[in-house]
Amino acid sequence: MAVIAAHACPHSEIGAGENGGMSVYVREMAATLAEREIPTVFFTRKEDPGAPATLELEDGSRLVHIVAGPEGPISKDAFFYHLPEFYRGVAQWARDDGTEFRLIHSHYWLSGWAGRRLSQLWGVPWAHMAHTLARVKDRDRPAGAAPEADQRVAVELEIVRSTNRMIAPTNQEVEDLAFLYGADRSCISVVPPGVDTSLFARGDSSDLRRRLGIADGEKVILFTGRLERLKGVEILLHALSAILEGRTNRDVRLVVLGADSSNGVLEAGVHGGERARLEALAVEIGVDDRVDFLGPVDHSQLPAYYSLADVCAVPSYSESFGLVALEAEACGTPVVASRIGGLRQLVLDGITGITVPSHEPMAWADALRRVIDDRDASAVMGPSGRRLARSYSWAASADLLLEAYEDTEVNYRRAAQAVLG
Repeated sequence: MAVIAAHACPHSEIGAGENGGMSVYVREMAATLAEREIPTVFFTRKEDPGAPATLELEDGSRLVHIVAGPEGPISKDAFFYHLPEFYRGVAQWARDDGTEFRLIHSHYWLSGWAGRRLSQLWGVPWAHMAHTLARVKDRDRPAGAAPEADQRVAVELEIVRSTNRMIAPTNQEVEDLAFLYGADRSCISVVPPGVDTSLFARGDSSDLRRRLGIADGEKVILFTGRLERLKGVEILLHALSAILEGRTNRDVRLVVLGADSSNGVLEAGVHGGERARLEALAVEIGVDDRVDFLGPVDHSQLPAYYSLADVCAVPSYSESFGLVALEAEACGTPVVASRIGGLRQLVLDGITGITVPSHEPMAWADALRRVIDDRDASAVMGPSGRRLARSYSWAASADLLLEAYEDTEVNYRRAAQAVLG
């Protein structure tokens, strides 16, 4: 199987650049399929000059770095103009290696552009997963966030019309694809991500607490994700200010994990990007002594941070699934999340956390206070979150994905027969 993850290497550091939930999904799903003896070749753009052309992975998969544009970070919009070079590089690699593919699975619109053309070149079925949709992001984007490029919408419409199967993480995305893009619901499979509950489990965070200098009794609000306006960290800073106004001992701390995405850098409007803008805002509103910007951490280290937190906050304006919420719940951490997209499916209001119907900081302050100040609520939400997370396994997701691949092949044969008459 050829997996196209053109703009974000699935084996790069999560939380840095463009690497987030999509990279986790691609990596974990391929590892699960490898256990079922389904070999995968990942194709991604080479942005590190020192990276090998081909890397053999422990599970038997291969990672191929394709030179397309400069060998360094570039924005997703800039990468669009290097997609023909990326497509030719993948095609040349397959010819030189002699590998024949049975199916293509592309992730995100940039990969879909290449996936469509490779499907035609190789004569194989093609499935696509959007991960985010331009029309959804534009509908929900906050002030200061850049609109999606016109070419993205055009490419996404082309993908929906021509792919043999769309794969969506939630029923909400099925509705978005149907309503905003005219997709046929019968040609969409729902395959939610999973979570490794052996890794993401409640653990002792006392060493991490000491290392971060967080005093006993301090309440911790955790955010983890790429830093850009769409992720809503600014909401948390203002909410934290409101929470601290009513506490003489200022015993609440916000821990922010993650680094700027390319959008974060472009949208910030200040030297240093989105992190610098948020740090300056924290100083301006007087909460800088209560906020720790720690940068990205290795994905395997996240369970310690989830276990440290009294609540995990996901204030996104748009979220196709919300893997962070599921990981936090697996660790028994209550979640306060925006009432949007896939988060409505993952965060059960009053049971595993609280969903907030607006992005007003005072509404967020109220919701966060309800969790951190109500010991009984946390005692109920934590175990409930763990129970919910156990129903989302990568093995179950792989079962659904294999069914989706079978439907992809069926649709491909039907389309081919229609063309042949």
